[in-house]
Amino acid sequence: MEELLELRQLLEQNKVYEALLLVDELEEMSLSDKINKIDSYGVILLIHLIKQKAEKRSTRSWEICIENAV
Repeated sequence: MEELLELRQLLEQNKVYEALLLVDELEEMSLSDKINKIDSYGVILLIHLIKQKAEKRSTRSWEICIENAV
């Protein structure tokens, strides 16, 4: 939230270059969050697939987790 306030202040002060740098930082943070989320879902998916294979069975909750992760 404070990044948005800073962006607003920069734009109000007509500091376009600094504002664009801040936007670049925000985009990079957003990309990093997306990568972390994809990684987390991948781990969940692998855990449940391994459980299914090792235990030669499945549960409804595993199926739902697998579906959500995919």
